[in-house]
Amino acid sequence: MSKMSPDQRLALFALGADKLAAALQGLSEEQLDLCCAPGEWTIRQIVHHVADDGDAFALPLKKAIATPGARIRFEEFPGNEPWADALAFDKRPIGPALALIAAHRQAIVQLLEYLPDAWDRCVTILDSQGQEMQKISVGWIVGMLAEHMDEHIGTIGRIREKHSL
Repeated sequence: MSKMSPDQRLALFALGADKLAAALQGLSEEQLDLCCAPGEWTIRQIVHHVADDGDAFALPLKKAIATPGARIRFEEFPGNEPWADALAFDKRPIGPALALIAAHRQAIVQLLEYLPDAWDRCVTILDSQGQEMQKISVGWIVGMLAEHMDEHIGTIGRIREKHSL
């Protein structure tokens, strides 16, 4: 993760929903199903993926704030492709996902504005055998989600360029 201050990370995180909406501006339902190359994710799949990221990391973030040092198991994740297939990322309309992203980001920003001392609180991620994989902080989660969103917005931009949109 790049070297950003907490304020910079939070600002980048806060802007994510608006930047994503701007990247999608003017696209039709059919255009949401475009990708850069066969076998790569479509714009629609990308939107659902980043919405799920917020869901996946909301609990660890809140546990780090409310119960610093908590241990969390991430078990039985089948991988991005099977997950996306099982949740119909390629078929569902994106409106609810965009609303979820915006609401999630607003709620996390508000939470951290009220609790600025929570930035360094951590949880420990365990594997399925209960072995420690890594410690992650609130700041790390916010920064990772912000940067991950920006990476996917860049991919959407490349798809638009490839298809002259």
